[in-house]
Amino acid sequence: MNQELPRETKELLEARYGKSEAGLWKYLAIAILVIGLPWLMWSAWYHSNPPARVTLVSFKPIDERAIEITFELDRSDPKIAQSCTLVARDLDKNIVGEIDLEVASSSSNPVKITAVIPTRLAAVNAGVLECRIKP
Repeated sequence: MNQELPRETKELLEARYGKSEAGLWKYLAIAILVIGLPWLMWSAWYHSNPPARVTLVSFKPIDERAIEITFELDRSDPKIAQSCTLVARDLDKNIVGEIDLEVASSSSNPVKITAVIPTRLAAVNAGVLECRIKP
């Protein structure tokens, strides 16, 4: 659009508003792309391949003071022992029981685990908060 203006008008506009630096933003965009794209690819790969995946199979209240939970642990390396935090919740979603369960290394993967969580009140559901490499 600016190319069609007469030379005097272009000079007047440049004197009033300054000459535009059209190429600077391109270098900035390329620099951000060069840094950001590899980080984005690494981040997507890293977070889509966790060291352990947990699938809740079932939970069943035993009585007012305990609930049974069954889950499947799929580890990227089954030779590494894991520690899983199991929780039991009441009707208002308050945590009424919590245990850390040690899962020993094994040759089979995934492994199905059944555990009993002791509770202080009646629990209506149970879940696995996290599984992490045993320290």
